[in-house]
Amino acid sequence: MNNARKLFLTVAAMLAAGCVDNVVAPRALSVVDSTIPGGGATAALTQTDTLRFSFFIDPKKSSTYDLGEGNTITFPVGAVCELTTSSYGIGEWDKPCAISKGSVTINTKAWLDANGYPRVDFDKHVRFVPSKDPKHWVMLTLSDYGAGTFPWSKINYCPSSDAADCVDESVMDSTLVTTTDPITGKLSRRVKHFSGYSLTSGRSTDEL
Repeated sequence: MNNARKLFLTVAAMLAAGCVDNVVAPRALSVVDSTIPGGGATAALTQTDTLRFSFFIDPKKSSTYDLGEGNTITFPVGAVCELTTSSYGIGEWDKPCAISKGSVTINTKAWLDANGYPRVDFDKHVRFVPSKDPKHWVMLTLSDYGAGTFPWSKINYCPSSDAADCVDESVMDSTLVTTTDPITGKLSRRVKHFSGYSLTSGRSTDEL
């Protein structure tokens, strides 16, 4: 009986010690990388560092990718023109094109400009399939709580790295106007092609 009692007490002590260890030293939380391989990035943008990442556009399905904290790009099904056969440049955006049959990889850079507004650059000159139906439009959303309160804020097209080259495409095409949400601080607009896009909260008289 004494041996049995000692064995019982020993096992009970071991189990109790295990429970205490679990309470005192829980498992460490896993760390999630802010850059998602092939799927964008969720890190906050800064003026001191450039966030670099990539994402894949699959023409067979709709998808939304993060472009830094609060910024996104959304593609409907069959939105991308075939890279090797479609034209590119001002005056070409609304011309018919063949839909890309394969996935397209887009390398991206994102940062905050000198005024603290988000800027996103895409490495490939990709054009998107023209459509009059908003459900088939590629939509870019940038986030800034300050700019989102101004109805004149806009997302401009930047054909080069020089901020002075950025223009308001909606001057010539009303489907490219920027919409603002003062509650969420998000600004959205349709994009017909890739290069660079920059948020501005100032009134502008830029022309294409």
